[in-house]
Amino acid sequence: MSATSTTEPFEALGFLRQHAGWLLEPSLVTCLVGSQALAHVCRASGEMGPQPIDIDLAWSLPVDAGASLLQQHGVHVPVTVGNLGRGTLAMKVSGRRVEITTFRADNTQALASARIVADLAERDMTIGAIAVELATGRSHDPHSGLAHWRARRIVPVGDPAQRVQEHPIRWLRYYRKAHELGFQLERSVRSLALPPSLLASLPREAVALELRAMLTKCSSPGRCLMDLHEDGVLESLAPELSRQFDGRPAGPQRWHPEVSQALHLIMALEWAAANTHDLDERDRLAVLLAVLCHDLGKGYTPADQMPQHKGHERDGMPHVEALLDRWPGLADQRARTLALHVCALHLEVRHFADLRAGTLAELYERWFRGKDYPVDLFARAVAADSAGRLGHEADGPVVRAQVRRDLEWLREHAARVDATSLRERFPELERFRAALHEARAHALAAARR
Repeated sequence: MSATSTTEPFEALGFLRQHAGWLLEPSLVTCLVGSQALAHVCRASGEMGPQPIDIDLAWSLPVDAGASLLQQHGVHVPVTVGNLGRGTLAMKVSGRRVEITTFRADNTQALASARIVADLAERDMTIGAIAVELATGRSHDPHSGLAHWRARRIVPVGDPAQRVQEHPIRWLRYYRKAHELGFQLERSVRSLALPPSLLASLPREAVALELRAMLTKCSSPGRCLMDLHEDGVLESLAPELSRQFDGRPAGPQRWHPEVSQALHLIMALEWAAANTHDLDERDRLAVLLAVLCHDLGKGYTPADQMPQHKGHERDGMPHVEALLDRWPGLADQRARTLALHVCALHLEVRHFADLRAGTLAELYERWFRGKDYPVDLFARAVAADSAGRLGHEADGPVVRAQVRRDLEWLREHAARVDATSLRERFPELERFRAALHEARAHALAAARR
């Protein structure tokens, strides 16, 4: 479900009536559901509603009969085994993908309206438990979803414990949707007396997708994670992240006037979320993930060494690996590499001007030599760390520009060294590497002068 907007919305009901009129056959009881149904009833009542892109439908046909009908009309699109198991098929209508699911808890002998209401009773939250019949335009909102949208509340359908036990991913989704939309999460969800180990029963990729959505769809991913920590869910989900919210200091007050590590991470993620909207989804996720992981080492600083976190940068790298290994699909290899680099170097690169030429050559050789290295993404993540300090939000653009200039200068001048000629002079590998490093250091020192 997308955020509200004042631009002209896509009207799914009219689109389907125009391009797939056969769906209006009364015996199919085809309904617009989910965010498109909410958008429809919001427009009908003069409310500003969501502007979703996806189209979700529900109908009376079982999977096999539904697949045959879609094939008959030449619109059938294959789906995963998991989707089939949930009764979900897909079709392509005038270039748009549409998903259509068999009514849940369906009684084929019941009246159409009763079948629709029974389906809606199985959904996770009330703002998504709305249906609009394609044939008649009649709306069904048995759980007051429109009223809860107006009141800006995320409310479960029925008993939240039952909803979560049916599909544990809903536990995370309730929190994420509340923060994505800026709504109040119903107290009954925040006080669920369920074991967080329920989440362990989920496919790891499903949890990774929900965590990705928290990062990319919430204006303050850190506040969403803080809520999960306060309610006892985050510890079993990601112990490395839970330690970021346990009350430890971010560092000495002169460097971290916000004092709290939790507040520092929240502010850093907010800056990153607000300053990556120009990126495509893959790059935006990479930056946000790097910011999320940049201080994981601080969670393992011994108590007698705080508020200092000496060496937390490189010490944090194994914890970044552990987090990303636990939830495959959270990061591709490029995002993983960026997260590790930002974790290890987010302080060192801020002192670029003070580093010796030999150290700069080492930085280039170990970290920044890749032909397509995402310099700007690295710079944005480092900038978020600087901007995530109380009273220093304006430092973000300055740091981003400086880090980018520094790394581009480093890559330009280190790459000018003629490695081919050195290889001819030093055929033995170790001597060649040493000579190449020395040549790069000399080149960088000369460029500085």
